[in-house]
Amino acid sequence: MRAASLGLMIGLAAGAAPAVAQDTSWASTVRDDGWPAARMTSDGDMLIYRRPAPAGPEGFPRLQLRYEYRDGEVIGGKRYLSMLSLDEYDCRGGRFRNLRVAVFAGHNAEGQSVQPPDSTDPWAKPQPGTVDGKSLEIACAKR
Repeated sequence: MRAASLGLMIGLAAGAAPAVAQDTSWASTVRDDGWPAARMTSDGDMLIYRRPAPAGPEGFPRLQLRYEYRDGEVIGGKRYLSMLSLDEYDCRGGRFRNLRVAVFAGHNAEGQSVQPPDSTDPWAKPQPGTVDGKSLEIACAKR
């Protein structure tokens, strides 16, 4: 899973129209584990944690991201409830790329995990208002 599919998967979850009040009780078992406060998507199906990571060798800001899913995401026939990602942001170009990702069978980055081989995604321009668009704004806010 790379940025294009990651962005689409997250964009679909976060870009949906506001929903009627959702049951978010599933999130009560998700621990912050030292991450800054999470944001819940408008439809209540995902928690998103973000924290700064050291800038890359080219000076681009980076964020570590953690996604906790209510229903999980199916990848390769297996359902995963938690994902960790390292993304890099080109603030001048308004774009981002995923550097690393790992998915976990349980919440809180626990349980069986899968981490695809290291490879850097091509740069992509996120749509405004999506999870990736908001991450770009956060990463570039102090620049």
